[in-house]
Amino acid sequence: MLTVYLVEDDPLLARHVLDALAQADGIECVGHADCLAVAREELPRRCPQVLLSDLGLPDGDGTDLIRELSLFSGPWRPHILVYSVFGDEAKVIHAIEAGADGYFLKGCADRDLIHAVQRAADGESPISPAIARYLLRRFGHAESGPSGFDGAAPSAEDPQLSPPEHAVLRLVAQGYLAEEVGERLMMSAHTVATHVRAVYAKLQVGHRAALGLAG
Repeated sequence: MLTVYLVEDDPLLARHVLDALAQADGIECVGHADCLAVAREELPRRCPQVLLSDLGLPDGDGTDLIRELSLFSGPWRPHILVYSVFGDEAKVIHAIEAGADGYFLKGCADRDLIHAVQRAADGESPISPAIARYLLRRFGHAESGPSGFDGAAPSAEDPQLSPPEHAVLRLVAQGYLAEEVGERLMMSAHTVATHVRAVYAKLQVGHRAALGLAG
């Protein structure tokens, strides 16, 4: 059974997500918090495999919770998905830098939400064309053009992309889906997802290095 914990302060949205999780085969929601304080208290006891977290919460920013979990030295760490709204890529990037594994859009279809949860549990990470463009620019590949939001300056602290990672991002940035990227690069969709996750990990490593944190 795949266990999930939800952090969301909007009661209507929370109810919708909880209902969708309850109706999904093989998924159990083990808790729900409407603020950071409750989530911080309950998460170490519930130990979910996947955390779904909003970012704007009544008592702070969900990114702080994500950062704390990514630095947690205990034996448990959840796969983390954050909520996003269309056009809010900057906040998504900051959450990924803090340790999130991916995101899903508010208002998405229930099947897309469940698919995102299952993919996160399998170690995969969703990515959109806008975020792929940001990442290309962040890692110094300016030929992809401007990302459309702030904070994308290349950093000397960032690790470099491998040729396959760059190729995957370039095609995603052009709007190709994972299966289409795999066909063009002669690799499986799973390998495409592995490269995306590796890029996210490099973004997190670069961010931690810039902050002077240990790996």
